[in-house]
Amino acid sequence: MPYVSTMEIFKDGLAKGYGTPMFNCINYEMIRWCIEVAEEERMPVIIGHYFGFETNMDPAVSKMVTKYYAEKAKVPVALHLDHCPSASICYGRMKHFRSVMIDGSHYDFEENVRITKDVVRVAHQMGIVVEAELGKVGSAAKLEDISNPDNYTDVMQAIEFVERTKCDSLAVSIGNAHGTYVSAPNLAFDRLKELRSALDLPLVLHGGSGIPDEQFGRCAVEGMSKFNVFTDFNLALGSGIIKSYEEKGNKGGLTMLVDAREGCKEVIRHKMRMVNPKGLHVV
Repeated sequence: MPYVSTMEIFKDGLAKGYGTPMFNCINYEMIRWCIEVAEEERMPVIIGHYFGFETNMDPAVSKMVTKYYAEKAKVPVALHLDHCPSASICYGRMKHFRSVMIDGSHYDFEENVRITKDVVRVAHQMGIVVEAELGKVGSAAKLEDISNPDNYTDVMQAIEFVERTKCDSLAVSIGNAHGTYVSAPNLAFDRLKELRSALDLPLVLHGGSGIPDEQFGRCAVEGMSKFNVFTDFNLALGSGIIKSYEEKGNKGGLTMLVDAREGCKEVIRHKMRMVNPKGLHVV
C-alpha cells in the first residue's frame, strides 16, 4: 500500500464510519509495532512525530522508517508532524511530512488565525495538509482543564476559524486534555455533535490516553476522525521493560524491548478497535 496522506484516511473513515488512531512514536520499534497491528487489524494507522521527542529520533528517521514499513504493508499508513507550537518549528520540519499540525490555541483567537493561516499557505504550496487547534486542550493533571466548559471549542468561532484559515482538519476541546487524567473526563458529546454538524472537515481528539473506552469509542460514532495517543503507549513500553527486568534481571536492552512488544501492541490494538465501531476491514 502506498504511503498516504492523512486526508486519504480521513475521507474513507468519514464515508464508512470509523476513526483512526495516531500514535506518537519515539523509536523504531514503536513505529514497526503500530504498522504490524494495523496489518493484523486490516485498518489504517497514523504514525505521529512530536518535535519534543527529537532527542531520541530525528524527523528524517521517522519518515524513513515509516515509509519503509508502509510500502510493505497492505493497509494505508500516514505520517503526521504533531503539535508544533510555533510556525518556525513547523517550517523547520514539514519537508519530511505530508501532514502537519500547527497549534496556535495558546494564543488569542486572532493570533491563532494569523499563525495558522500562514502555515496553511506555505504547507498547501508543498502539497501538505494542515491540522489546527481551537479551544483549550490543557493538562489532564489539572481538574479545571477538563471540567471547565469555557475551555470547550466554541462552535461559531470554529466556523469562522476554518473559513479564515482554510485548515484541513481541526483539533477540538470537549473536555479532553494531554497526559494522565487526574480524574476520568466526562466528554461533552453535545458540543461534539454541534461541531460535527457545523464543520465540513475532519475533527481530531487530542489526549486520547485515559479516556474511558465507552467515551473514546463514542467519539468515532459521533464522527471524530483522528485520535491522538501517546501516554498509554509510552507507559506500556515502560511497564514492559520493568516487567522484563523483574522477571529476567538485566538481560540487556534488546531483550527488554522484545519483551515489551506484546503489551505495546495490545494498547495499539485496543485503541484501534475502539474507534472502529462497525468492525470494518479496509483490505
